[in-house]
Formats: sequence, structure tokens, C-alpha cells
Amino acid sequence: MRDPFNANGPAMQAAIASLADTGHYKAAQAHNEKWRAWLTDEISGLGLTVTPSAANFILIHFPSTPGKTAADADAFLTKRGLILRAVAAYKLPQALRLSVGTEEPNRLVVEALREFMGAA
Repeated sequence: MRDPFNANGPAMQAAIASLADTGHYKAAQAHNEKWRAWLTDEISGLGLTVTPSAANFILIHFPSTPGKTAADADAFLTKRGLILRAVAAYKLPQALRLSVGTEEPNRLVVEALREFMGAA
């Protein structure tokens, strides 16, 4: 048995070493803050609830309406090659976790969600 987000020893050493690269850290932090806010605004604008976040991901809540559930959204997005994390195992069956990515995949996810929610 293992944790779902575990990391091996070399990965942990690399993470610790990366903290010394303050330029990279600050750039990554700024990128995350910019795109997390953008994703939150865009997805909220589609009528979906987004849990406020300070992390490198957001939690998107879907309605229980047939055809618009988190499971339906997950299947829809997966068919388009967009992989979000289902969090039903964390007692959040109507939510998906979206990691903040680079500009292109962020925009692709929003456009796909817009299509899924019928706002295209």
C-alpha cells in the first residue's frame, strides 16, 4: 500500500535542491497564481462552483443533473485527451481536481468545459 501522491528519494532530493533556485520558484509561483485565478474565473463563469485554492490545483464541483455530473464531465474530457482527477474516493463524488498547467492545456480544458456545459 502507498500514498496516492508519493515521491521517491531522488525526487525528494531534487525538490529540496530546487528550493535554492529562487528565480525558478518565484516564476513558478507567479505562473500558478495567474493561471489558477484565470481558471477559477473562467470555470465559475460557466456556472460551476470552484473551491477557493492556494495550491497548484482547483477543485471543480459539478451538478447532480444527469448528463452534467462529475463522472459525465470526466468521460467527456477524457475523450478529448484532457485528464482531470476524480476525487470520489475523497468523498467528493461531484467534483474533479484540475492541476494548473501551461497556457495551452488550461485554455483547452476551459473550452472543453464550455462545450460540455452547453455554453459553446
